[in-house]
Amino acid sequence: MKPTSIDLRKRIMAARLKERQSMGQIAERFGIAKGTVQNIIERYRDAGTVNPRPPNAGRKPAFRGALLERLEQDVLDHPDATLMQLRDHSGLAVSLVTVHNTLKRMGFTLKKSPCAPRNNTGGMSLNNASSGRKRWRVLILRASSSSMKPAQRRA
Repeated sequence: MKPTSIDLRKRIMAARLKERQSMGQIAERFGIAKGTVQNIIERYRDAGTVNPRPPNAGRKPAFRGALLERLEQDVLDHPDATLMQLRDHSGLAVSLVTVHNTLKRMGFTLKKSPCAPRNNTGGMSLNNASSGRKRWRVLILRASSSSMKPAQRRA
């Protein structure tokens, strides 16, 4: 979304300072949201200007520039390294999630190791053992609840 024009911002501040109009009156007069008027007034009060804040004024990524290239090289040199090892080698005090998200943005994915032995564990019960479902179903059918009890006889 584009920021409000500088001309409109100046007219809003003139209406507020010279004409002493409320935020609601200014919003109705110029056909904009009351929150927009409030943000412009706060920007003027805090920074002394009606110019919009620069775009992307948020937090900068922890891995950027040379650190990002170093992380990429570390992954290429040691593809089996854990996130903790990569973080410790980078020297930054960041969370493991930060390292993971950075690697994900770079296009790296987790690959399962093909040299791990297969799990040959069989089933938990013998081939001739029953599953237990039939017995459980019988227990449910034989159990009675208040809706299954026979009606009381009236005397």
